[in-house]
Amino acid sequence: MIKRTGSPPPSPPTVLLECSQKLPRRRENTVDFAQIEEEFEYKGDSIVIPMMAGAIAGAMEHICMYPVDTIKTRMQAATGPHYTGVVGAFRDIATLEGVPRLYRGVSAVVLAALPSHAVYFGAYEFVKKALTDDKRTDNYNHGVHACAGACATIAHDAVVTPVDVVKQRLQLYGTENKGIRQVVRNIMEKEGFRAFYASYPTTLLMNIPYVAAHFVTYEFLKKNLSSLVRQTDDKSPLVHLVSGGGAGALGGLVSNPFDVIKTRIQTSALPVEMRSLAGTLRDILTHEGLSGFSKGLTARMLYFAPSAAICWTTYEGMKRFLAWSGW
Repeated sequence: MIKRTGSPPPSPPTVLLECSQKLPRRRENTVDFAQIEEEFEYKGDSIVIPMMAGAIAGAMEHICMYPVDTIKTRMQAATGPHYTGVVGAFRDIATLEGVPRLYRGVSAVVLAALPSHAVYFGAYEFVKKALTDDKRTDNYNHGVHACAGACATIAHDAVVTPVDVVKQRLQLYGTENKGIRQVVRNIMEKEGFRAFYASYPTTLLMNIPYVAAHFVTYEFLKKNLSSLVRQTDDKSPLVHLVSGGGAGALGGLVSNPFDVIKTRIQTSALPVEMRSLAGTLRDILTHEGLSGFSKGLTARMLYFAPSAAICWTTYEGMKRFLAWSGW
């Protein structure tokens, strides 16, 4: 018997492994998702991006939610038929007046939404950045967001209040106004320019607590819900959708009494000098009691929850897209 010397020959699996290691490796096409997200992120350096994104988001929000806004106005107004609820109001208007009646005045709102929301979000981002300490790693601050929101609504309401007056005159039941030009002409001839801003103080009184609650809630929910989607991801559309909806619902609940007063002032047939905040407040308390301030609450929350969700999701998405495209 012949005795073998030296190491044993390699096994077949070992030979195949050695051959595969000597072959040229195929280059793997990997995608750096972190880098892509970084490219899409808005850095806060340009005021143009939030203004453009805000204008688009505002138009999208109002187009989608205008029928609910019409129902809310009808339910809060002192004149016109008595509606039993949101569903009943929708059914009555659509059946007796036609579905297009729900969209009457929408063109005025969309035209106003473009500049007003551009100013709104531009002012918010500008003030928030100015009040934020860049050296801190965690810049979440209730006071900063509330203050930035208040500044944003002062600028926004100066643009949108006259348009809101025209819109609500067109939304009223039985109105003889046929269009925007006729409403503007009638107001100027019968009430004067002051009528367009008669409700501006009340609007600010309503919107400042609304935006304070809205922005603080949105930023809080966005920060905390992000961990449920991904550890550090605050860019998820789902996060923006849920955060915007929650912020809109809470803001609408807080500010509804002031919205009732504002609607009564803007739709009143009384002379401008007789439409005061105190007088309207006293009139509602005398004839309707505290329950008068809750009129349209369901419609308002049904409006603000989805509208804020649409607005914030569109805004955040457009802001990242515009940043990525080089604006």
